[in-house]
Amino acid sequence: MSSKPPTNSPVPDAPPYQSSPLSPAQNTEATAPPKKIKGPPFPPGVKVLIFKHPPGARSIMGGGFSYVYTHPDRPGLVCKVPAPTPAGEKAMAIEKEIYDRLGTNHPNIVKVVDVDEYGIWMERAAYGCLRLVNEGGSAKHEHDGGVAGIGVLELTAGDRIRWCGDVARALEYIHSKNVRHADLSGRNLLVTADKRILLCDFSGSSLDGVKAMIWAEAGFHHPDPAEYKLPTIRSEIHTLGSTIYEILAGQQPHRGVEVGALVRLIEEGKYPDVSGLPLGDVIRGCWDGRFGSAAEVGDAIASHRAAAEASQTADT
Repeated sequence: MSSKPPTNSPVPDAPPYQSSPLSPAQNTEATAPPKKIKGPPFPPGVKVLIFKHPPGARSIMGGGFSYVYTHPDRPGLVCKVPAPTPAGEKAMAIEKEIYDRLGTNHPNIVKVVDVDEYGIWMERAAYGCLRLVNEGGSAKHEHDGGVAGIGVLELTAGDRIRWCGDVARALEYIHSKNVRHADLSGRNLLVTADKRILLCDFSGSSLDGVKAMIWAEAGFHHPDPAEYKLPTIRSEIHTLGSTIYEILAGQQPHRGVEVGALVRLIEEGKYPDVSGLPLGDVIRGCWDGRFGSAAEVGDAIASHRAAAEASQTADT
């Protein structure tokens, strides 16, 4: 599960949250920590942020606003704990309210099981995030949210096209609840053992038109800052296009390009070639602003799938 890595840009009127160094295994805050604290040797005077986590829990991943833990007494679940900062607490409060509004019945939104004094307990996806799957599976990536030893996930083109439709419908659903994710990408999509894809991580997302605390990464967010810093529905759909690209191509748009150069490419309208991808016309439509809603994107994907199935039937 993604947990808002500190590489995401905060809103301009808020200082960047410094997530390092961290010592999530402790439950008190200190400066110039004594030698008994486990972890790297911190220089004198460096502030160490101490997360209040469930006793006996083990951290597996984290970022700017939160850390994610597992616990031996609650297998199959993870606990998302806020960073002990005003920004971390605010982002967690937003996420709790969003999950309460979304409910637990949507098949493609991660299911929240419990909320307690420590944070949000939710189902753990066996394969971790989509980006992890694209990098070869979670067999060696337990600390990125996957389950150790599960092996590499075998996927067909049909699986990936189905995921695209599922993500579009999940985005349609959250928009109907007046929620805008603001940071959609393969980092915030989870893959389960039965090949379901789940939208997750609403930490700092936009609720009821209030400006989000974060925005999507380069290559995903809309080229116009006025669109992506809220974000607008237009920006959400642009980000959906990049996410569909990541699902189908197995990598991010212009992967490997330095961030500044990547931002300039998108601002200049220079997107990856999608002519060889299924749903290439849908991806371009998201980038070019031809869709007015996530529902329209979902309908376009459904039409593509129906046409492909009809063609296969005719061939047989």
